[in-house]
Amino acid sequence: MDIAVGLFAYIGALSLTAIASALLALFVVLRARAVPGSSLLAVFLLGVGLWSVAQMLPALMGPAATPVTATLIALSPLPAAGFLHLAFAFALCGVVRQVAIAGYATAAFAALVGLVFGVGAVVPWHGFPGMFVPSVVGWCVLGLAALLSVAGHVRLAQTWREQDGAHRRQAGAVFVSSLIGLVALTGFAFPAIGIDAYPWPVLLLPFYSVALVYGIVRHRFMAADIWARRGLMWLMLVAGAGAASALIASLPLAMAGRPVGLFATWAALAATLALGLAILAPLKRLADRVVFPGGRISEADVAEWRDRLAEAPDEAALGEAALRLLRQRLNLPADGPTLTITGEAVALKGWDDAPAATRHVAERFAGLVAESARRLSAARRMVDAEREARLAELGALAATVAHDLRNPLGIVQMAATGAPPAVRSEIGEQVARMNHLVTDILDYARAWTIVPQPLRAADLVASLGVEAELPEGLMVTADRHALLRALTNLVDNARALGTRVAIVAEAGPPVTIDICDDGPGIAPEIRDSLFRPFVSRRPGGTGLGLAIVRRIMEAHGGTVTLAERPGWSTCFRLTFGASR
Repeated sequence: MDIAVGLFAYIGALSLTAIASALLALFVVLRARAVPGSSLLAVFLLGVGLWSVAQMLPALMGPAATPVTATLIALSPLPAAGFLHLAFAFALCGVVRQVAIAGYATAAFAALVGLVFGVGAVVPWHGFPGMFVPSVVGWCVLGLAALLSVAGHVRLAQTWREQDGAHRRQAGAVFVSSLIGLVALTGFAFPAIGIDAYPWPVLLLPFYSVALVYGIVRHRFMAADIWARRGLMWLMLVAGAGAASALIASLPLAMAGRPVGLFATWAALAATLALGLAILAPLKRLADRVVFPGGRISEADVAEWRDRLAEAPDEAALGEAALRLLRQRLNLPADGPTLTITGEAVALKGWDDAPAATRHVAERFAGLVAESARRLSAARRMVDAEREARLAELGALAATVAHDLRNPLGIVQMAATGAPPAVRSEIGEQVARMNHLVTDILDYARAWTIVPQPLRAADLVASLGVEAELPEGLMVTADRHALLRALTNLVDNARALGTRVAIVAEAGPPVTIDICDDGPGIAPEIRDSLFRPFVSRRPGGTGLGLAIVRRIMEAHGGTVTLAERPGWSTCFRLTFGASR
C-alpha cells in the first residue's frame, strides 16, 4: 500500500471512530439518561474516542505528540473499568458493587502509576511520522486495561449463553460489536512487538462504532425513540460517506505524487476538494433516502393520497388507511409515531423530534387527512339532516293519521259489542294495540312542554315495581308525568327482554339514572340509530319508545345514552341537566 494512502486511511479510520464515539456518547446522555447503565456506556464511549485521538496524534505530529498521547493512554484503564461495570450491571449480576469498586480502584492505581512513571513514547515507524511504543510500565498499564475489558466481555458472553429472548440478543449484539473493537486494537501493538507490516486491524475500528450503533438500534440496548435512533444512523452514514469521498478524492493525488510549484499544488488541492464534494453530495442524498425516506412531496403524491383517503367510508377506516399510507411512505415501524382522528380534528403524536423534512411530510399528509375527515363529517351531517327532515314530515303525517284513526277505532270497538266473546276479545286486543301505537305517534310528534319540580327519586321508582339502588334522599328536578313516561318506556322494554331489571342512580352532579336488564343486549347494527323513530330493539315494538324517551330528556336539558355496568347486558342512562 502506498505510504500516503495508508497514512490517510489510518488517520481517517481513527478520526471517524473518535467522531462516532463522541456522537454515541452524546446520544446516550441526551436520549437515554433514565436507562440503567447509560452513564457507564457514555464514559466507555468517550474513552474509545480519547484512545482514538491518542493514537491519531502521533501520525499527525510525530514525536511531538508524546506528552498528550502518553497521558491519554495512561488513563485508558478507567474507561475499561467503566465497561466492566457496565457489563456486570447489564448481566444483572449480584456482585456488581464489589466488581465496580475493585475495577475502578485497580484502574485508578494503574493510571496513577502510568502518569507518574510514564507509559512510553512516540517514535517514527514504517513511514509513519510517529507511532506510540509502550514502555514496561506502559505494557503493564495497557495489559491491565485489556484484562478489565476482557473480563467484561466474558461476563457478556456468559449472559449471551445463559439468557434467552431480548436480553440474550442485546448481550450478543454488544459482545460482538466490542469484540470487533478488541481485534482492531491489536493493530496498535505492531510497532511495539516488531511486526513490520501495515497496522491493518486499526482500519476495523470504525466498524466497531457501526456495530455498536447497530446493537443499540436493532436490539434496543438503550431505550430511545425512533427519531433519535434514525438520527444517529444518519450521522453514522454521513460520516462514513464523508470518509469514503475524502479517500476516493485523495487517491489521484497520492498516485500522482506531490505537485511541483505553488499553482500546481493549489490546483491539485482544489480539484481534490471539488471531487470529494461531488462524491459526497450523492452519498449524502443516498443516506437521506435510506434513513429518512419520502422527504419530498409531488403533486402526484398529493393526488394519490387524496384518492386513497377518499375511499374510506367512515372515520375509523380513514384513520387506519391514513396511518397505513404514512407508515409506508416514511418506512415507520408499527410502534412508531402515530396519527389519530377525532371528529374533524387530526393529531400527530410522536413527531416532535422528527427532522424538519419528515415532519413536513407528516403535517402535509395530516392536512389532507383533515380534509377527508371534514368531507366525511359534512356528508354525515347532510344525511342526518335529510333523515331528520323526512322523519319530521313523517311524524307530522303520522300525527294527522293518528288523529283521524281515533274515531274509526272507537266505532269498531263499539260495533264489536254484540259479537261472540272470543271475537270481541280479539277485536279489543287489536284495537288496544292500535291505540297504543296512535298514542306513541302523538307523543313523539307533539312538542313536550315540561314543568320541572323537585321530585324524590325513590317515590318515582317505587311505582315501577323493580329493584333499585338509590342514594338516600336523592332528588331530581323534572316533570313528574314526562319522567314517569320515560322510565315506564325503558322498564317495559327491559322486562320484555330480560329476566331481571334494576334501576341504579347516582347523585353526581349531574344526576344519572340507569335502567338495566340482563337480556340479550343491543344488536350492533342498530346501536348507532337506537334512539331514532321506528327503530325497535324488541319484536312487536312500535319503534317509538326510545325516541320518545330521547324527546323527553331533551326537553329536560338532559340526555339518554347507552351505558356500561358490570353484571348487566344493557343499561340506558338518563342524565339530567339540573339537579338538587
